[in-house]
Amino acid sequence: MTSLPQETDVVISGAGPVGLTLANLLGQSAIGVVVLEKNKRPFDIPRAITLDDEGCRTIQATGLHKKFLPSTIPGKGARYYGEDGSPFAEVGPGPIEFGFPRRTHFFQPKLDQILANGLKRFQQANVFYNCKLIDFSEIDNGVEIEVCTPGNKSHSLFCKYLIGTDGAKSDIRQKLNIKMIGETYPEDWVIVDTSNDPDHEPVSKFYCRRDRPYVSIPAPNKGRRYEYRIQPEEEAQKLLEFQNIRERLSSTRTINPEDIVRSTVYTFEAKIAEKWRVGKILLAGDAAHLTPPFAGQGLNSGLRDAHNLAWKLAIILKGEASEKLLDTYELERREPAKAMIELAMAMGDIVMPKKEQDIEFRNKLVEWLDRFPAARDYIVSMKFKPSPHYKKGAFVDLHHQQFSGSLVGQMLPQLAVKQLNSPEQQLDNFLGNDFALIIQDKHLIENATKVSKSFFYKTQIKTIFIGQPPFKSSDYVTNLVPIADSLLKKLRAHRDQIILIRPDRYVAASFSGENQKGALAKFKEILNTRGK
Repeated sequence: MTSLPQETDVVISGAGPVGLTLANLLGQSAIGVVVLEKNKRPFDIPRAITLDDEGCRTIQATGLHKKFLPSTIPGKGARYYGEDGSPFAEVGPGPIEFGFPRRTHFFQPKLDQILANGLKRFQQANVFYNCKLIDFSEIDNGVEIEVCTPGNKSHSLFCKYLIGTDGAKSDIRQKLNIKMIGETYPEDWVIVDTSNDPDHEPVSKFYCRRDRPYVSIPAPNKGRRYEYRIQPEEEAQKLLEFQNIRERLSSTRTINPEDIVRSTVYTFEAKIAEKWRVGKILLAGDAAHLTPPFAGQGLNSGLRDAHNLAWKLAIILKGEASEKLLDTYELERREPAKAMIELAMAMGDIVMPKKEQDIEFRNKLVEWLDRFPAARDYIVSMKFKPSPHYKKGAFVDLHHQQFSGSLVGQMLPQLAVKQLNSPEQQLDNFLGNDFALIIQDKHLIENATKVSKSFFYKTQIKTIFIGQPPFKSSDYVTNLVPIADSLLKKLRAHRDQIILIRPDRYVAASFSGENQKGALAKFKEILNTRGK
């Protein structure tokens, strides 16, 4: 059994999906990682239940998606029911843009187990349960940490960076005196996770009732989650008694005590930390932002934090970028996290309007939208969900010299591709977990090769040519043939440019062969590596 070291590169406090994902991503970059979890063992009850396409793509980046996906259920959309119990709107699964369905339902203990076991791939990355972070203090070159280990023994641990992924009640955030800004919903909700459910339809169902709104969400292994609002006159704990759960679900299913996997009372919060970083200590996931569940974005926002932060920590620790790059973490992630909180609150207003006039407005809106299917689908399909697009941060000329259709600042679509005479695969399988270049014009091959060799790394970064093969793939350039689909059109907007892809799959820059030196100089300036 591995013992807790005295020194490592990064300590992550909290072994939930966000912390474990961050640890796996850092492990792939040969960064030393210690994950501390105060609980004696991994959680064996479900908490988060839905990943979106971006979240699944982050799991893909850990290299563990093939172990994870067989245990999941691809979501087939959502259905909304009115006061009379009849559906007033339905949403299909939607197009696949980033390689995965827009909704994937999963069992969180399974994901936690896969991520924790994934760390065994790396000699320098480990998770330690029953180890609680007691105190910490930042010094010149890192953070000194005091850990309470099994048997109430004290252990001193030094790291270069400390990351708090320790949840909504984050000890690290509280010790840093960082306030959470936002609101707590006045009503609590009961959450009941069930097994042996007769409803196997992989559709999320929203019952927008005046008296008791509730939600029904598919889960793996013939399971389902039910969430319903507690009325002001009701006692929360009494609603967790079996006879009350049975009564509440009687219109939906017959339930036995052994069918209840978990039942709990949950308070929904919409809050964001006033700051996410103090020196060498950073917050991610629920420690940094709390999202109501109505849009299924809480964990997904945390996974975006992990992917954004991992590559920045990795190149800083390898000496390939300045610590100043960490300023772009909150700069990039804060507004999207806030936007997802606002999206969830907007969806909550549809499902559970609080005031009588809001209920009447919702009902009239539904009736009106029924006459305008395009407008109805726009709302219920959450097409107003912010696209994965950063408006500021580690990008070149994000607000200057960009053309309509530019992907700079946006997440790269994940095309279906294949090598000559090989099976179809996803693009990310070839990009790897480092920076990469994409070109679509064979005349740019020489320029791209020079860029890949003159990048700030000691080793050459990958170059991907997407197009019909002018040559065989080499050690320098991988030739991929695109499978014809609509996603290729987005990429074709850069057909005469070199595209620089960040490790988190965002487009950092695009430039012509003539402008490559200037673009690279600007990006190196962003990383603060000029002169290295």
